[in-house]
Amino acid sequence: MKKFLNIFCLVLFASFATLPLFAQTESDGIVEVVQDDIASSSSASLVVDEAGLLSSSQAYALEENLKSISSRYNCDVVLVTKSSISGSNVTAYADDYFDSNFYGQGSEKEGILFLITMAEREWAISTSGHDTITIFSDWRQNQISGKMMPYLKAGDYAGAFDAFAQSCEYYLSRGVPSEETLSGEDGIGGGQGHSSGAETEKGPLDPIWAGISALIGLISSWLGSSAKRSKYRTVVERTNASGYEKLSGATGNTADRFIRTQTNRTLRPTETSNRSSFSGGYSHSSTHISSSGHTHGGSHGSF
Repeated sequence: MKKFLNIFCLVLFASFATLPLFAQTESDGIVEVVQDDIASSSSASLVVDEAGLLSSSQAYALEENLKSISSRYNCDVVLVTKSSISGSNVTAYADDYFDSNFYGQGSEKEGILFLITMAEREWAISTSGHDTITIFSDWRQNQISGKMMPYLKAGDYAGAFDAFAQSCEYYLSRGVPSEETLSGEDGIGGGQGHSSGAETEKGPLDPIWAGISALIGLISSWLGSSAKRSKYRTVVERTNASGYEKLSGATGNTADRFIRTQTNRTLRPTETSNRSSFSGGYSHSSTHISSSGHTHGGSHGSF
């Protein structure tokens, strides 16, 4: 009886000793499930087709494409269609839609949103986050809208939105535009008034081509200067002065008389701007503040 009692006490002690471990494991499991539920419930759709411009298959394919781009570059790429915004400012509406639906990745809320409203026939691009605003400069946004316009005017909305996704992926892969980016940057092709060649950047010149270029320059300069010098070789050696004539009527007075002077002054114009921006040139990014106090870049237009 005593032996049985000892065994029972030992088992009971062991049970109490291991109870905190089981409790901790179960608690950790509950926390993980709650965190996953919170993460999944906060993610919004990247394609919001309230105007019904896409078929279900088109919307699904575009959603998957935008999710892939957004995940790859840590930047939400969002498309929103509206039947009407009731006369609201299209830029402000796009900014507020981005903010109120909690789009954007990271502490800077990196993301780009394209909004189209059918009743007003207007569109707007809204960018958020320092990197995204800098990448999608004013010039690049103009390229994107230019590529989409032919599709929008033709009523091919699926084609326009695919062009938007393709353009965003291209410029995100290019990164922040630098001063070495040439004016011919438009590797995405298409669009009215835009070249279809790949984007070209300045790079180091090959030594062989550098030598050839220098040689061609030297030869061209020598030929040009030789041709000019030949025009002035008119002086020849003479044995007498019969070739010279004395000018008649020369008075020998060579004095100059000062008559008057006049000076015109013109104010040199200075460049001013009433909008804040990031960098300059092709990397110029105009910014503004939304109603929620968040900084956005962007552009807008009609179709």
